[in-house]
Amino acid sequence: MPSARDEPLLMGEIDELHRRMDALEAQVHELTEQQAATRHLAVNSDRDVAALQEQRRADIQLLQALRQTQLEQGKILEAHSKALEAHGKTLLEHSQVLGVLVSGQVAIMEHLGINPPEATAAGG
Repeated sequence: MPSARDEPLLMGEIDELHRRMDALEAQVHELTEQQAATRHLAVNSDRDVAALQEQRRADIQLLQALRQTQLEQGKILEAHSKALEAHGKTLLEHSQVLGVLVSGQVAIMEHLGINPPEATAAGG
């Protein structure tokens, strides 16, 4: 008994095989295009990642430079604060000395019978 494979293909079967072959070729073509698009996206993604990594390195360098600048400025500010505190103490000492000198001058002027300038301006 002959099998179905031994019989010649009928015209309808050949047409069906052509249709299926065309469908497979179209799918292969579509998959090839998708693969090319995927490859293109992968290449672009690699470039994007490389650019982001480069930007990240630049940002880190910038932050490190800013940190160093802040540390240096902090030391300068600390030195200025100490100098300002010392100047404040000196100013207070000078004010106290001037107060003593003015008191002595007023006492001398009173002893000589001269009115201090504040008393003259207030009375005048």
